[in-house]
Amino acid sequence: MNLSAKIELLIQAKKLSASQFADTLGIPRSSISHILSGRNKPSLDVVQKILIAFPEIPAEELLDDKRDLSISAPAPKTAPSPIASTPSLFDAVTPRALESPRNSLPEQTIVQSNLRRPRESSPKASQPVVAAPTTTTHLAKKIERVLIFYTDGTFSESKPV
Repeated sequence: MNLSAKIELLIQAKKLSASQFADTLGIPRSSISHILSGRNKPSLDVVQKILIAFPEIPAEELLDDKRDLSISAPAPKTAPSPIASTPSLFDAVTPRALESPRNSLPEQTIVQSNLRRPRESSPKASQPVVAAPTTTTHLAKKIERVLIFYTDGTFSESKPV
């Protein structure tokens, strides 16, 4: 029995849909669809995620074409899978209560709204310049860290002292 057939058997035995199985592993649903249809073979990453999400399945049985897959009854869910709970760098972040609603807008919206602001007219030479009262609300926010991402896939992090 090949690996794709064993994955299909595993999905059926665990009474999951292909979409639920993909979500459990934390992989795109199309990947499972391609594996089940025979278009693609499972990658090492997919196999590793299966073994982590379903620790009751021996790796030897899953990988050896000459061995049948013995699947036990679905284990009760005690904790979410570490794969599903690991946030991606690009996952959407929900704004915290301390952040203003404006911070949750896409960057392009913020930039465009700043461009649409009316510009203040410059003071005339005959009028004295009076400083506007300043507020200290902007001092409540402090920079926690700065991340710089480079095109070669590396990054650097800086934290204030």
